[in-house]
Amino acid sequence: MYNIGLKIKELRKKNDLTQEKLADYLGVSYQAVSKWETGVNTPDLSLIGPLTKLLHVSADELLGLTAPENDERRAELEDLYQETWKSGDLVQRYNICKTAVQEYPADMEFLDRFAWVTGMRSFEFEDNETYRAWQEEAIRLFARVIEDCTDMKIRCSAIRGIVQYLSFRQRLDEAKKYAELYPDDLPFSKDHVLADCLTGEEKIVHEQKMLMNTLHTLLNQLNWWDIRNCLAIIDILKIMFPDENYLYYHGYLACTKRQLARLYAKAGDYDLAVRMLTESKAHAELDDEIEKNYKTYRFTSPFFDRTEFNPETFCHSGDDSGLTALYEVLEDKAFDPIRDREDFCALFPG
Repeated sequence: MYNIGLKIKELRKKNDLTQEKLADYLGVSYQAVSKWETGVNTPDLSLIGPLTKLLHVSADELLGLTAPENDERRAELEDLYQETWKSGDLVQRYNICKTAVQEYPADMEFLDRFAWVTGMRSFEFEDNETYRAWQEEAIRLFARVIEDCTDMKIRCSAIRGIVQYLSFRQRLDEAKKYAELYPDDLPFSKDHVLADCLTGEEKIVHEQKMLMNTLHTLLNQLNWWDIRNCLAIIDILKIMFPDENYLYYHGYLACTKRQLARLYAKAGDYDLAVRMLTESKAHAELDDEIEKNYKTYRFTSPFFDRTEFNPETFCHSGDDSGLTALYEVLEDKAFDPIRDREDFCALFPG
């Protein structure tokens, strides 16, 4: 008679899993796994699917049959997950990832995604205890990916995630230890290597893409909590886009100038605050208009005139409207001293 327990034991060892680790992934006790392997009990039918994914076999092989199992379900979950980056629905993204890691317990890509969306959702909760609990769960999930994943790209993503959320929790010593795991033995990226073997138009397009990635990195390094940094961001974008056809970066400028207005208001410079809010509104209107149209745009700056983007590929989270964000900022207490000014009142919708 076919013994599924012996097959589980064989495949568990083949995948370098202990009984405890297998049990942890499946949400059962290690004693249950032991009983399967000794033939005392058999897995519940609901665990067959997760076991096949965890042990990297088809259900037919696990059950001693021969016909192969296709994996349309994984592709279906992938498609559903990708759709959430257009809709911005974090709850749906969370539920899809949760389902995926239940059905595919060893799928490190989905486990890493589940960790990220768990952390992102923590900011939805005003209750501090719930906020902390969701971030701690994200940390736990990232740690599992780091421990078990052999794919360097996914593992690096998890390291970035755990460092970020440990830092949020002020667990800085732990964060530093994980940061040390990030590889430093790759002085050149694949893009740098590829650039050496391209020529002509293809090389120009590739190098402009690399320059834009560098621009993103530089802008992200300049945080918005200092007036000098905000002004530097504005000046850098003026240099890189001398024709002021900012396209994607209208949203970035709208955010920067909103924050700059708040900083000026706190410093008592209300004329500059209103000026920044007015400019922020203009950028937000242009950004919102661009985001309405899922079509391909091309920059006209001499630095990026071969570079295209499509808003459909953006990461959306809830209401991404720049004008909505501006109207929320206008309620900030920092603007109370100028709330009755005519130019300030003109910023609100008619």
